[in-house]
Amino acid sequence: MAWTKMGVVGCGGRMGRMLVAEIAATEGCSVAGGSEAPGSGYVNQDIGELAGIGRIGIPIGETVEKVIRDSDVVLEFTSPEATAEHAELAASVGTAMVIGTTGLQKPEESALREAARQIPIVWAANTSLGINLLFGLVDQVAQRLGTDWDLEIFEMHHRGKVDAPSGTALALGRAAATRSATTM
Repeated sequence: MAWTKMGVVGCGGRMGRMLVAEIAATEGCSVAGGSEAPGSGYVNQDIGELAGIGRIGIPIGETVEKVIRDSDVVLEFTSPEATAEHAELAASVGTAMVIGTTGLQKPEESALREAARQIPIVWAANTSLGINLLFGLVDQVAQRLGTDWDLEIFEMHHRGKVDAPSGTALALGRAAATRSATTM
């Protein structure tokens, strides 16, 4: 069986730790490495220990390029600016990406679209099946209600949530905004 080597950029965050654990537990996948920002307290720690799965002998690095080069697919959950830079780097070495970073503005989105011309990129505000079904439902409800109704998105998160409003809330807002003046 061929193993898919997967790296996690931003492996010290809540999502990054979970991704490392899921990669390690998934048949056919292996953890290629992970990175954190230079100066992070996680640099040089064992990535498996940080993810709560036990020591796997892979230290967390601060060089994103090494993780991207060592991976078949890199999972990216950092900041908008860093994500754009990492997409450009991944495109230059031919490494596919899965991007879950939210809060991207037009310049970062443009960088991702440009990189996607050279490499496969999966980019989503939220990769949950349930949330993606909710996007469709919100769109349908907004179409039915039309412009006579005011729609509001309200969200709550844990204290450590970096981006607010979240990418999910923004995507729900875009789905709600699709309603037309004519309704059924």
